[in-house]
Amino acid sequence: MTDERTISPSDLKRMKVLVVDPNAYMRGVVADSLRRLTVTNINATASAMEAFTVGRTFKPDIIFVDWDAGRMSGLEFTREVRRNTTGMSRETPIILLAGVIDHDQLMSARQAGINEFLLKPVSAAGVLSRIEEVVLRPRKFIDSRNYVGPCRRRKEDPSYAGPWRRLTDEPPQKATSDLAKENAFKLRAIIDNLSSYADRTNVDRTAGIRGMYRMLQQYAQEVATLGDEIIGRVWNTALRYIEGVGMTDTYDIEVVKYHFQTIAIILDMPEEAYLHRTSVANELERLVNKKIHSAHEKKPDVA
Repeated sequence: MTDERTISPSDLKRMKVLVVDPNAYMRGVVADSLRRLTVTNINATASAMEAFTVGRTFKPDIIFVDWDAGRMSGLEFTREVRRNTTGMSRETPIILLAGVIDHDQLMSARQAGINEFLLKPVSAAGVLSRIEEVVLRPRKFIDSRNYVGPCRRRKEDPSYAGPWRRLTDEPPQKATSDLAKENAFKLRAIIDNLSSYADRTNVDRTAGIRGMYRMLQQYAQEVATLGDEIIGRVWNTALRYIEGVGMTDTYDIEVVKYHFQTIAIILDMPEEAYLHRTSVANELERLVNKKIHSAHEKKPDVA
């Protein structure tokens, strides 16, 4: 029997959460998801070292840390917390954020003392599921000679058919069909081209934005023929972001690159993860709407 308890909004409102991520956009995404859950006591830092300073007085109840937390990795950050050298409780639940992870990285994260693991792109539903896991179903804290952290063993739920999102889950090993494999291969090639182009936009900002928009339009029809509704929605959201923000000072290439990262991760999600895939698309659309609205409010100069 699965544990179907949920955490109350009042408990979430009292919670203190620390977010550690060098990417300003990703910090905003996680913080925004937390606010949607009524978590208001949030502190966000760009590096692990800054988090140590903040954490001494903030005393977080939960920490979300990116795999790459600046000069110090998310795993190194976790080890320091577990060693009780940071001024934060060594038993503070730590949730690791990452774009991708393989089996060896998974084992390293468990050995470092991570409580839970959450793949990007994040959604409010995904954030809530991890919070509920560490709050409602905490694992025994182990303090031994060779390991300090939550117990690395827990009962598996054989009926779980959702996406690979937890620390104890193994990566998916099979594609759903030959057609799915072929479509994924095509789309990954397109995404690789777009991502490489996006990295060059710092050379000529105006030309880069226009070029990126043209490329998104150019491949839109090809993406549509792949027949994946959710990926099509994410693609169109990227187009709408550039159309809505245009050449304004608020344009952020990280937002567009985040769309590409989202599509790449959605490709790895099994068909059973439809609800999660839909939730991710909804989150991106809502965030882009917010950024477009904010850009129009600021009324920046248009090139």
